[in-house]
Amino acid sequence: MSKIISYKDKHVLIIDDMADMRSSLRNQIGSLEITNVGIAASIRDALELLKQKRFDVILCDYYLGGSTDGQQFLEYLRTAKIISRATLFIMITAETGYESVITAAECLPDDYLLKPFTAETLRSRFQRLMEKKIRLQAIDQLHDKSAWLEIIAACDDIIATRDKYLVDAMRIKGNALLMAEKNDEAMQFYEQALSLRAMPWAKLGLAKAMKAKGNGEQAKQLLSDLINDSPNLLSAYDLLGKIHTESGDDAAAIAILDKASTVAPNSLMRQRSLAGLAERTGDFKRVEQALTTVLKKTKNSPLRDPADYVKLSSAYLEMNDAAKAINIIEDAKMTFKGTGELRSVSAMEAQALHKAGKTELADEALDRALSGGSTGISEELAFALAKACLVNDRAATAGDILKYVLQNNPDSEEVKNAVSTIFKHHGGEEAAKELIERSTQEVVNLNNEAVLKAKSGAYAEASQMLTEAAFRLPNNMQIVANASLSLLADVLMNQMDAIKIKQAKEFAVTIAKTNKEHPKLPEISRFLKKIQTKYQLDTPL
Repeated sequence: MSKIISYKDKHVLIIDDMADMRSSLRNQIGSLEITNVGIAASIRDALELLKQKRFDVILCDYYLGGSTDGQQFLEYLRTAKIISRATLFIMITAETGYESVITAAECLPDDYLLKPFTAETLRSRFQRLMEKKIRLQAIDQLHDKSAWLEIIAACDDIIATRDKYLVDAMRIKGNALLMAEKNDEAMQFYEQALSLRAMPWAKLGLAKAMKAKGNGEQAKQLLSDLINDSPNLLSAYDLLGKIHTESGDDAAAIAILDKASTVAPNSLMRQRSLAGLAERTGDFKRVEQALTTVLKKTKNSPLRDPADYVKLSSAYLEMNDAAKAINIIEDAKMTFKGTGELRSVSAMEAQALHKAGKTELADEALDRALSGGSTGISEELAFALAKACLVNDRAATAGDILKYVLQNNPDSEEVKNAVSTIFKHHGGEEAAKELIERSTQEVVNLNNEAVLKAKSGAYAEASQMLTEAAFRLPNNMQIVANASLSLLADVLMNQMDAIKIKQAKEFAVTIAKTNKEHPKLPEISRFLKKIQTKYQLDTPL
């Protein structure tokens, strides 16, 4: 018999646009002796409450009266990590719409409640979900820390008991193996799971493991079969589309995402992916179609994104319709006024105004876009700024911005391809190649100069040089690793400095998050041990 769970200390958030439904839900929640209840009539209200406190349970109606539905809101909350895995999300929907809601859900809630329902139904559902959360609580906490190896061990404990959460533990373990990059073990695990019975999630996991091992063709075949057998498993379409994209077959990727869109036409993520692929293939009509849908569904919603406006405006410029491009920009300026998200919009405005022959206004817009500098900006904003600079005859500034992105993402072929695309109409292939080579060489020169300084005994100068570079290029793991080592060498050869050790360890954590097998991590550990021995430190470093 299940243990009766007390809900008195639970915090529940109710989201519904209908006042009578909010009142009814409030009363039903009250019958469970829950007094900590938040009430929201809209997504905006809900986000404000979620900023203020943590909720154990969210009860959200699917139809929220606006252009954004409960499913899109859930995807946003999970993607933006506004709620943790410990938070239960229950979707409320009418029975008539249930089938379309659940089949189109790629980011699944913890459960669905079909209207109308009684307080007793709510109680029994809470009981079942809370039991599961309690059983998987330790795993959820580890998941929030991305502690994949510990998750695998915790799942093995549950799998060994073969209780009713066996399949849940198996699904979590498979994902953890993939996240820990234990791809051989993941393949073996999923194959064993499939030997028990045909489970779509296990086939999807096996395809992910195949892709991770470089067996893209095998993964494509498995995913094609999976889509035929389980046409509502949207993650399979997305993975197959990604494999096509990475192999350079954008047309096939668009075709598979189009197919997925017939199953889930309301997916913002997929429409944005389609727009990105269409932009790369030069199909700007498709970009317009996809992003017009996104803008319509996110209008007056916290889920709106300035990047959608920028890309749509860019598509209109490519179609030689500067007037429409400017209209979209004006809409974006009103929509994001006072939010601090207008730099990319200003960059796009600079391009549109230049094309319309308004060069002075274009220069003013570009100055606004560039006013925040380039350090720490996203790749998307960097590309928007660079394009605007090239259009407005500021090639040197464009080069500096793109050089920053290239140096901060030294192993990204996607970034290099994007730079080549940008230069297609501004200097051509040779200009892009020269910039990429120069960007790489500058990093090599920086490392070489730091090594020479260290060899000459100028450890402090070397560490300062590399530390500044690591802060400027936080995604360049070669620079970050060398900065960590140079700081520790400085401490070892000169004098004890707790601040430098702390910074070196923080750099090491950054490296480990990216690649736990990074070749410089053992060397960093050896330096820490030498420092501990030299300075006879009691606390391990």
